[in-house]
Amino acid sequence: MSDRAGPSRHVPRVLFYVRLVAAQLEMSTLTALQYRLGFWTEGLLGLLWSVLGIAPLFVAVDHLGAVEGWGRWELVVLTGCFTMLSGLFTALLQPALRESMTHILKGTLDYVLLRPADGLLLCLTCAFRPWHLVEVLGGAALVIAGLSFGAVPVTAMGVLAGLVTGAAGLVALYAFGVLVLCASFRALQLQSLTHVMEALMDFGRWPAQVFPPLLRALFTFVIPLLVMTSYPAEALLGRLSWGTVGQLVAVSATLLTLARWTWLRAIRGYTSASS
Repeated sequence: MSDRAGPSRHVPRVLFYVRLVAAQLEMSTLTALQYRLGFWTEGLLGLLWSVLGIAPLFVAVDHLGAVEGWGRWELVVLTGCFTMLSGLFTALLQPALRESMTHILKGTLDYVLLRPADGLLLCLTCAFRPWHLVEVLGGAALVIAGLSFGAVPVTAMGVLAGLVTGAAGLVALYAFGVLVLCASFRALQLQSLTHVMEALMDFGRWPAQVFPPLLRALFTFVIPLLVMTSYPAEALLGRLSWGTVGQLVAVSATLLTLARWTWLRAIRGYTSASS
């Protein structure tokens, strides 16, 4: 079997999937670059829209002095984390979810599932919008600016905790996306589910401390919005203990396991157009 048909005996399976994802991203990038003005315009507009979200936070700081213990530059760090997550969602996950939901609606998901690779991975990499990665770069710049000009000293352990928590947040994002995709096997308004997910993610631009305990628990363990944005920002600022970081990693791992199990059950009940 050739490399295009499936993983070679001499190539580790993980490397095969890395090459598969890279090929999908390359094709999406080449397609997007056919319209270069639109490539940069959409990315910059997405970045501008995310940065404008910091305005109400700054207004609150001007009137209150701080938002639940978050100063001006700390909120910049939080906004940077949110902007990076929003960019990753819009560039990598949202288009794949919409494409996969269209396959489910039309009953053509068989064309994806019958390929010699993991069906879930193929669904999560079937479409990209690489121009939105500009938002990720802009978000990283906001994080660096907030850490540089803020009063909190940056430490190596804080950066490491931030990276670990950020990775856990990204895993939680994909796990939540898979659960939304699985819900589309039974939902009627398929495309609207990604809009609901996008609307829910807007809560992630606010610090965890502004939510009452019940909502904070909901946005941590059920809909892990705070795991994706607020807690990584707190880790970068040196506010999280390693015990809390470990708990967030455990939450993401649990969600990922649940998402995989739900996917396998959804696939068993899937009825294609040819059935």
